[in-house]
Amino acid sequence: METFVNKLASIITSPLQYDEEKRAVVQYGLFAIIQIVIVAIIISSFGALTGCFLECWIVYLTVAILRKSTGGAHARTSNGCLLVSVIVIAILGLLSRYLYLMPYGFEICLFLCPFTFFTGCLIIYKFAPVDSKNKPLKSEKKIKNLRKQSFITLLFYAIITCLIVLYSLHNRHYIGFAVGITLSVLWQSITLLIAVANKNW
Repeated sequence: METFVNKLASIITSPLQYDEEKRAVVQYGLFAIIQIVIVAIIISSFGALTGCFLECWIVYLTVAILRKSTGGAHARTSNGCLLVSVIVIAILGLLSRYLYLMPYGFEICLFLCPFTFFTGCLIIYKFAPVDSKNKPLKSEKKIKNLRKQSFITLLFYAIITCLIVLYSLHNRHYIGFAVGITLSVLWQSITLLIAVANKNW
């Protein structure tokens, strides 16, 4: 995919006579768009086939929005990033959809939600935002703003999750949506820990 994006960026920027810096910006934007489209197509197809379409999209959007402010671990290659994203979203989508069918599944969900959000708050307070080599964070003001944004997003997720859990008392199928948000927060918290561990090694 990197080769394709490089060629496409060259086709777009060559007539405009962009320098390397502007070309890199175009290339990064193209890569992000193409990756979003590919992941969306794959998880939509997988979700439709397995009956967890909404759950997969809840996981996808929840992680994507929270990750914008917290950062997290990155795969070594773009293809690796794509593969990990698709696999994780598929697994979490399936768990979200069918966990409540397990013995004591509903009770597990009720325990998992507060535990995950409490743990997520601690991890975000301690480590977020985590930068990367391509996007280093040097401004203390920006770091504070991103951490604040992370907590606001997490609070919003917690409120939505509580409302869904309350509604699921009337319809147990809705617990899957709450679990999807919860597992997404848990996964994003884990990627923060992985990113911090990699930086310290």
